[in-house]
Amino acid sequence: MGTFLQDLRFAVRNLRKTPAFPLAAIATLALGIGATTAIFSTVNAVLLRPLPYPNPDNLYRLRTALTDGRVTTGMLAASEIVRLNDPALSIERAVGLQQFDLTLIRDEAQPRRVFVNSVSEGFFELFGLPMTLGGFTHDHHAGNGPMVVVISHRIWKEHYGNDPAVVGKPLRFAEVTVTVAGVAPKSFDTPHGADFWVNERLSPNGVGHLYDGFMRLRPGARLERARSQMDAVMAGLARDFPASAKSRVYVDQRLVESIVGDLGPILIVVLSATGLLLVLACVNVTNLLLARGAARAREMAVRVALGAGRGRIVRQLLTESVLLATAGAFIGLAVASAGVRWLLALGAAKLPRLDAVPFDGAVLLFALVALVASGVLVGFAPALRLASTDVKTLMNESSRSTSGGKGTARWLGAMTVAEIALAITLVAGAGWLIRSFADLRAIDPGFEADKRLVFDMSLQGPRFPDPQTGIASLNDMFGRLRAIPGVVAAGGTSNLPLRANLENSLFAQFRGEPINPASPMGARQRFVTSGFFDALGIQVLEGRAFTPDDRNDTQRVAVVNRTFVRRYLAGRDPIGMFFSAGYPTINPASESMIVGVVEDVRQKALVEPAEPAFYTPFGQGFFPRMSVVVHARSEDTTALQVAIRDEMQKFEPRMAVDFEPVSELVSSTLRRQEIGMTLMLLFGAVAVALAAVGIYGVVAYAAAERRNEVATRLALGASSMNVFWLVLKHGCVLAAIGTAIGVTVAYLSGRIVSNHVYAVQAWDPAILSGATVLVAAIAVLATMIPAYRASRLDPARVLRPE
Repeated sequence: MGTFLQDLRFAVRNLRKTPAFPLAAIATLALGIGATTAIFSTVNAVLLRPLPYPNPDNLYRLRTALTDGRVTTGMLAASEIVRLNDPALSIERAVGLQQFDLTLIRDEAQPRRVFVNSVSEGFFELFGLPMTLGGFTHDHHAGNGPMVVVISHRIWKEHYGNDPAVVGKPLRFAEVTVTVAGVAPKSFDTPHGADFWVNERLSPNGVGHLYDGFMRLRPGARLERARSQMDAVMAGLARDFPASAKSRVYVDQRLVESIVGDLGPILIVVLSATGLLLVLACVNVTNLLLARGAARAREMAVRVALGAGRGRIVRQLLTESVLLATAGAFIGLAVASAGVRWLLALGAAKLPRLDAVPFDGAVLLFALVALVASGVLVGFAPALRLASTDVKTLMNESSRSTSGGKGTARWLGAMTVAEIALAITLVAGAGWLIRSFADLRAIDPGFEADKRLVFDMSLQGPRFPDPQTGIASLNDMFGRLRAIPGVVAAGGTSNLPLRANLENSLFAQFRGEPINPASPMGARQRFVTSGFFDALGIQVLEGRAFTPDDRNDTQRVAVVNRTFVRRYLAGRDPIGMFFSAGYPTINPASESMIVGVVEDVRQKALVEPAEPAFYTPFGQGFFPRMSVVVHARSEDTTALQVAIRDEMQKFEPRMAVDFEPVSELVSSTLRRQEIGMTLMLLFGAVAVALAAVGIYGVVAYAAAERRNEVATRLALGASSMNVFWLVLKHGCVLAAIGTAIGVTVAYLSGRIVSNHVYAVQAWDPAILSGATVLVAAIAVLATMIPAYRASRLDPARVLRPE
């Protein structure tokens, strides 16, 4: 310890002699360690931090898929959930959840639209956290008892002031009044942001695929065994319900992976990029230490001559580098904290599991590992260089001999090559994410987002006692909305694009054509009002859109999308054709005539192509909820929102009207890609800057070492241009080698990234050549400055001391 403290004091005293060097080194390391720690903290929050449930690795989300190409919701049926709870299986428990929205009524407060989750028996028990108060009982899920609700800990605190006697009290919604049955655990958050759960009763014969599925494996159970048992369950369902379970398979996914989605791969790519950035920062500081080590060669030679061992010199030099890394790490933690706050402000707080990014023990341990690794990386090359050289060579390093510094020059050259290669890799990574984001932005969603507002409403309550009265009320409501100054069009739908609402997935059959039992036609059904296509800017390609005259007492009609026509009616005129739909069997009474064809809409996500779909008018198929779309005349909708809210309050005083711009809805689907692109652009710019500084420093150092040689050449008749090209050639050779290595590394990295990020191709000539040209151009520019300065030397002034 005494020796270490002596080394530490000597390092501090030595660094204080030249403050510019430690300041530059600490700032560079702080940038690298700070950026890496900030991104690791987000990866830790999203991927590494366990879910707040016992044994979270045993929790899975369940969905279903079809193997015969038909469309499906991916949801589970009640009969499936019932059979998955067989005690003989490796599944400890399976539950279902479906979501709908209601209007919460609060005393002396505006009504608020909320999402309510209807859950099957054992839902809270599956996650394993003890209830704060009460909870569902078996009787709540059996028979025909009343609806009851479990509220979140947040609602218990905000609405009931943590009242311990809340169980049994009423909770009023505009559509129904329910009784509070319990309070959920404080840390319970499934689905994310949920506040209300009501009891759901499952029918053993229910075949409608309506439920999100969740399951927990028994302790010690193997997933492979559970999968084989689930296959057997599905085979039994296919025998008993062949119309609904045929060709259907289960798809399981760890709960944390289902929550994170495609955010995980993007964060991994960005974390890898920050790792490269940290290595680049370490290389830069290593270059500084190598150049400084050449100036300290005489000091090291004297220490060796006086008996200092190689290990003693290595320890001293590593102490200096770790001291720099420690200072850089402390400042880097502040940089990381500021970076996380900037990320959350940029929109990351709206992404899964990023509402809070703690600096916990894992993050601090990572920062410590980054500190030690940086200290060793930074100090290793200079220490090895000086400790492994004999006294005579070390003495030559500090002389004016042109041959003395070749060892240091080789090390500096190697570090520069590494810098250029790393910079090209980072710039190429930024290019890939820019290309991915640009391709996503360029996807035509099939509708117009600008100048559109959307709000949701429930079609339950006194205004909607029955479908016919409800349709009349809706026509009246839309008439009022369209009469508001500034409204171009207005319409409603049961399934707003990009909202991930549950859609009917039905079998279809054309009149007079047999159905193929092995591969029946499948299509999505969406309910819309007249005026909806105009309101959302969906183009009508053939025929007509719906009108208020499409009622229950008129011919049933439908509008189909382009994919429906292309897949099922290729070469035939769709207008006037009749088809029926239904599930699990086709209902002949549902036969509708196709009166129009509209453009495809990206319904689920921008990256997922359109599926066959048909639209049903609300006048012929009432739906319990609706998203209302208003096309505004102006981008500034502040005054229009007030007018719409006033009109809706007149229509239904208890209605909650919460607006969302459709453009924001589209942007929210791209938020994670946009954040990844922004970070990679920032890292790429920093990488180019660090590479430029490093190349400039190395070439400038090499030119300074050859000042006498250059001055002698000039004195003997060499032109300034000869000297300029001589120095420039040195930098260009390093740039060429680094570029070749960088392109190879970038290509190999791109092959990995292409498996996880949309529209990324490893061999993208534009991105690889663009990254190469940019870094190479900056490398040449950084080389030209010291080359020009060398060509302008005054031989007389340089050689006078000789």
